[in-house]
Amino acid sequence: MFLLSVGVMLVSPLPAFAQKKSVINPSLKSTLQNVGWRGTPTNTEELFEANNPNNPKRTTNLKGAELISVMPNSYCSIGKFGRKSERGMMTFNIDARQQKGGTTKISAEKDIYVEIDGKKFYALPSDVINLELGKNVKGTINIPIRKSIKKERTATLIVQIGDDKHRFDLFGKSDIKYQELADVPYNPVWSEYKVPEHPKELIVKNEQKEEVVKAVKQAEDITSEIKGDLKEMLLNLLAELKANKKITDNTKVDVNAEVMPEIKDGGSVEYNMKIRYDVQVINEHLKKLNIENSTEDWAAGKYRLKDSQAALQTAGIIKSTIESKLEEYIIPGTEVTVKIIGGTDASPFKNKVPYDGAFGEIKDAECFVNGGFNFITVTKETGINTNEQLAYLRTLDIKDFMKRYIGAFRVANVHYEHFAEVADEVGPEYRRVAVEVTVHNAFQNKYPELAALKENVYERTSEVDKNIPETGNKVNAVAVIIGNTDYKVATGKQGTTKVGPVNYAVNDATTMKEYLVKTIGVPTDNIIFKTNADKNDFDKVFGFNESQSELASLVEKTGAKEVYFFYSGHGYPFMGEPYLLGIRSNPKSCKEQATSLQDIYKMLGNLPVEKVNVITDACFSGQAISMEASATEFVRRPKPDKLAKFVILSAAGEDQYANWYNDKKHGLFSYTLFKAMQNKEKSDLDGNGILTFDELYKYLSDNQEHGVPYLVRELEGEQVKQDPVLQVSKRVNETFVEYNK
Repeated sequence: MFLLSVGVMLVSPLPAFAQKKSVINPSLKSTLQNVGWRGTPTNTEELFEANNPNNPKRTTNLKGAELISVMPNSYCSIGKFGRKSERGMMTFNIDARQQKGGTTKISAEKDIYVEIDGKKFYALPSDVINLELGKNVKGTINIPIRKSIKKERTATLIVQIGDDKHRFDLFGKSDIKYQELADVPYNPVWSEYKVPEHPKELIVKNEQKEEVVKAVKQAEDITSEIKGDLKEMLLNLLAELKANKKITDNTKVDVNAEVMPEIKDGGSVEYNMKIRYDVQVINEHLKKLNIENSTEDWAAGKYRLKDSQAALQTAGIIKSTIESKLEEYIIPGTEVTVKIIGGTDASPFKNKVPYDGAFGEIKDAECFVNGGFNFITVTKETGINTNEQLAYLRTLDIKDFMKRYIGAFRVANVHYEHFAEVADEVGPEYRRVAVEVTVHNAFQNKYPELAALKENVYERTSEVDKNIPETGNKVNAVAVIIGNTDYKVATGKQGTTKVGPVNYAVNDATTMKEYLVKTIGVPTDNIIFKTNADKNDFDKVFGFNESQSELASLVEKTGAKEVYFFYSGHGYPFMGEPYLLGIRSNPKSCKEQATSLQDIYKMLGNLPVEKVNVITDACFSGQAISMEASATEFVRRPKPDKLAKFVILSAAGEDQYANWYNDKKHGLFSYTLFKAMQNKEKSDLDGNGILTFDELYKYLSDNQEHGVPYLVRELEGEQVKQDPVLQVSKRVNETFVEYNK
């Protein structure tokens, strides 16, 4: 690798250079027809037509992606912009290659520069590099520049390679735009392309979608900047508190902000801003600390803000940051949801702790305990004798503080939710606090395109939802159907985690119920049907933490000999095993908050039935869940104890994502499953009126005409793979649907 600049540096991940509030984005200018996004590396040159609508598209900024310019004799890629603010230095990575002609010389100080307001700012000097035919040079570029790119100011980055002048237009924060560009192969060959004419209706529809995509990205950029400002404020406030000996380095406070789509009760999608505050005391030797007001952490049995400097000062930090950075988004009438998490360790109660009645008599107050819905009762007479009660009480004083002292909340419509987290271990690090503020439709004034998005994810309009085959069958079977769409931000021992919705999972479950009744022949009364199920729902259905399961009771009542289990929603890998997530399950706390698929298999295998059929439209790669640390575990598919009973169909391979079919409003796997049951002319291969599991799997896995691999390639492009899995095959030749009865 060649080095193109003097003074090698690690590229900063900050999305700006020069002054703090600068933001770099590609310009939305149609003149740059030779510019696209770098694609998947390949070893061979491929034809690239930049404005061909059939090319895979991407819309992003330059925080991590790379823009690539293809000219007649060379190509040049740039990306990973950063800054050295103390020296006014713009930085980025470069990858250049000579494709045609002879050797070309390139010098950073002469051939690479930024042009702003008619002035050129050249890169720092480097050795002259000989760019040989077919050979790449890569390196980091440093350009001294004191001017910021913001407001109406734009900049043009020039990289001169021989006769080819590669242009990249950049612009600043107040005019944030995004350019949708082709996903370019690693070694492209430039070619002209004439854009074909499209029907006007299609163009309008695509433009509307593009406007929404742009608005989402703009909202994400604003939120990212707010996050940066909040973190800076937090550092300053913490430094001041430490200087005044209010807290020490043992108290860790963090703040994050993000944009997240969520499903409203009616099924419509809204884009919300979420701000999360986490506080934790990590030192185990609190008695040795020199703090003015007691300890940073809550002492045993304490729950008032005044008893924990960490919690008290965090409440003040929340007030300061919300009022300074978020008030413009919380206008009168704005819907705001505040989730308050109070944590305790596993310290046992030797004696009942008195309750001072500060919050009145508490009877059956709603609270999520370790991810499951529960009720809390605390009175002066009963006192406090469980950690669940103590954790809940710690959330109430924070709620009172926010209602009383945060001005923006007085004009908003604020809904409070309480969470109690009880750890299995003892230590101050488990006596933690977290507060999450969701500003609903926060961007509706700045970006009305988002508020205008009217999709109802619960609306079923596909052809597989209509004309469902009615066979007249009546089978001696029961079924459990669970579809989870409306995932919430989950809390847990490791903090809170963003878990996005599975848009069409409820549709999958609803349609599956109709096929089970009308086509397969399961009696309606024999079906346990759950949508947007929580961990408690899984426990009740399968008998985990319960004396008797709903499913076992149903089997006993009906005398059923066959069980169907269908699930559509999030799956997640934890310790190498797959888990199904309830709508409030935290993937980082799967053992406490999610349901092990292996445990479900064990329960199903122990039922006094002859056959068990499991169908899951979920992936277990972790790709569908946005987390601070993405999943990288290999999932070992669990094996049921009684293999002969089972047929198991899964939507995707172990490292694959289970895609949606947006136009059909179903999971891609579920849609294909329903299509197979509906279209017996294609799925019943031998035409005998019986669709076996083997024939069903062959339909689902077809790669040429109608299967999941074929459809995902048509919808998402060649680079996306999804292959259904038939895990246990001893019963593959048995009947799934009988059409002739």
